Amino acid sequence: MSYRNDAELIQEIVNVVLNKLAKPSVNSKGIVGIDEEIANVELLISKEPKKTRLIGIWGMGGIGKSTLAEKVLNKLRSGFEGCYFLANEREQSNRHGLISLKEKIFSELLGYDVKIDTLYSLPEDIVRRISCMKVLLILDDVNDLDHLEKLLGTLDNFGSGSRIIVTTRDEQVLKANKVDEIYRLREFNHDKALEFFNLNTFNQSDDQREYSTLSEKVVDYARGIPLVLKVLAHLLRGRKKEIWESELDKLRRMPPTTVYDAMKLSYDDLDRKEQQLFLDLACFFLRSHIIVNVSNVKSLLKDGESDNSVVVGLERLKDKALITISEDNCISMHDCLQEMAWEIVRREDPESRSWLWDPNDDIYEALENDKVKYQLHITIFESR
Repeated sequence: MSYRNDAELIQEIVNVVLNKLAKPSVNSKGIVGIDEEIANVELLISKEPKKTRLIGIWGMGGIGKSTLAEKVLNKLRSGFEGCYFLANEREQSNRHGLISLKEKIFSELLGYDVKIDTLYSLPEDIVRRISCMKVLLILDDVNDLDHLEKLLGTLDNFGSGSRIIVTTRDEQVLKANKVDEIYRLREFNHDKALEFFNLNTFNQSDDQREYSTLSEKVVDYARGIPLVLKVLAHLLRGRKKEIWESELDKLRRMPPTTVYDAMKLSYDDLDRKEQQLFLDLACFFLRSHIIVNVSNVKSLLKDGESDNSVVVGLERLKDKALITISEDNCISMHDCLQEMAWEIVRREDPESRSWLWDPNDDIYEALENDKVKYQLHITIFESR
């Protein structure tokens, strides 16, 4: 490898030494099961060591994808010549533009400021240098299918053994970019969820046993989603039992704002028909917690003579991790996503609500309102 001057050579030596000295430590305080998840991703990273590999981490909002990717980078960074974690790509690309992000990525990897003018190509000097480097790059929360190509170009630009990790809540982003491996991150089981909640709620001096029944109710509500558990832990930490009971009662009527906003990002990415399909599933088909089959949904919701739009819509919801379709074609939805859907409906204009289900509030008000001149979906079920 050739250098333009001595200063460039010295900078490269400094970068290599600093990376070699970095200790691969992982601070796992308050994070349950992270070592097992890191090991699973490491296994995917270790395959074909001579090849540049693209790895995807996929799952619903709030499941812990960003945390896992960051911990992987911190543990493995000493084995690479250049490392960078680009947080919140979705948000940053909207705010700053892709070219600005592209410059940031390659400036961090190379160790000096670079100037890039185009989306689909890189200056020759950058390609020449980066192709000789083994890098570890994390692109967090990627949402657009073509952003990987625009930001990075071809994977051949990177040196042998490089690893690009992409976190996303849309599996199609990974499929469209032909990733080598997809790791789906799933929710905690009950025991891990309880341990995680307790670690984030109680100090060593606190008596967890006194709050054990209430803690079980919180864990029951969160259904294994780390974001929900963490938000509720911060909300309830140091509070009296009466406050816990009041907050739990409030949760039955309204999800925490932080959780709602984070999960709604996936809903906002859908088109109008996909959004309606999601609300139909959450507010009618799955509200009574009965088994719902794909064929039943297609039969009831097909548009005219064709059910293709329903088929495509279901696949889209599956890719966005908003629903799960089992091997026997049964549809399920996480309770927190369902409650997010209910809150979306509650926030609709009262005169144009798409679904009503509370007989003592919504339905009575709608039937009493002379301004309601349209057909309503009305479903009456006991909420969980």
